[in-house]
Amino acid sequence: AALTLLLAARAAAEPVERREIRSVDEFRRLVQTSQRCFLVEFFSGMCGYCQEFEPTWLELAKTTTRLEPARVNIDMPGGLAVAELVGVINEGIPAVVLFNQRRTDSHQTLMAGELEELPKLLRRVYKATKGQYLSTD
Repeated sequence: AALTLLLAARAAAEPVERREIRSVDEFRRLVQTSQRCFLVEFFSGMCGYCQEFEPTWLELAKTTTRLEPARVNIDMPGGLAVAELVGVINEGIPAVVLFNQRRTDSHQTLMAGELEELPKLLRRVYKATKGQYLSTD
């Protein structure tokens, strides 16, 4: 029931900022200084699955307004370095990764190398954050 309310309320959320992390330094600075948890999509513009997943990512980022959404393009040298640092390259793309408690050295991969529907991803975010970050306020 709560998930249904969250999905219904997502329309009231403000448009998501399409923040793109372009370097390891920027990644560390953003994640380590933020008061919020980061939800990061790792993608490639040359990946068909990534292109198919983009609308789902944008909806997910709008729905999880208490999380800080960001994207990392692994086609760019800085983006590839971030993906290698995190280990996402070995997990597959597109990937949705949660960074919690200002830590860049640990993360929880919610999806990697597959396509997931929004309700399933929302359940994964809810479980990973113990329900703290799914809100439209």
